[in-house]
Amino acid sequence: MTRNFIFISCGQHTPAERQLGNDIAALVQELTGHGAFFADQVQDLGGLDTNILNALRDCLALIVVMHPRGTITHEGSARVRASVWIEQEIAIATYIQRIDKRPLPIIAFIHRDVGREGIRDILSLNPIPFGGDADVLGMLRKRLPTWRSLQPFGVHIELKSDKRSPLDEHPVRQLSVTLVNDAAQRITAYTCDIWIPSIVLKHEAKLYYGESHDIARPHHRHFRHTETDAGSSKPRVIEPRD
Repeated sequence: MTRNFIFISCGQHTPAERQLGNDIAALVQELTGHGAFFADQVQDLGGLDTNILNALRDCLALIVVMHPRGTITHEGSARVRASVWIEQEIAIATYIQRIDKRPLPIIAFIHRDVGREGIRDILSLNPIPFGGDADVLGMLRKRLPTWRSLQPFGVHIELKSDKRSPLDEHPVRQLSVTLVNDAAQRITAYTCDIWIPSIVLKHEAKLYYGESHDIARPHHRHFRHTETDAGSSKPRVIEPRD
């Protein structure tokens, strides 16, 4: 799974809850262009717990829906609790966010009957109260389009075009491609594919460093760079603020 996905933490206790989770996944893909991770849709040989932990670590953002899960008594008063598993996912996501020091956008919904407890009591989660599943889907239709521009934290590509000396009175520019790594781990394997219109390169030499003929496209020239060219990408050191 790539890092271009949104994690959906929604109950699966009833058919209605599973349907809501799948409806949210469809909305995510429709309105953001990103993938969606919903545990009910996971069908591979890896352990579900491992898949969930990895997905929480790698996701772009988190959608949480807390349905009521029964009444408990605490210090003489009764309160309705949410899913323990979803409470744990919130706690894990919070821990990962603070360890990696990265933003993790969250849209959280809480059923009107559910009380405040656990880690949610000390987080600025600001969940949106809801009465029915239609309320959740309606609010997401308004909020999700703003997540279309989300990018994987810590790893992105920077493109830079610099002027060079003219050649035969033709303007020349040099394109630089940089893999920026602000994440906490070294990137040991990567592939960067670039296609440039052939007409742009017709005034230069016929052969270029990194040019590949593995993938053909009409009217374009293909360039590929991997870790074998420049080695692994170390995390960039960010100086702490005073």
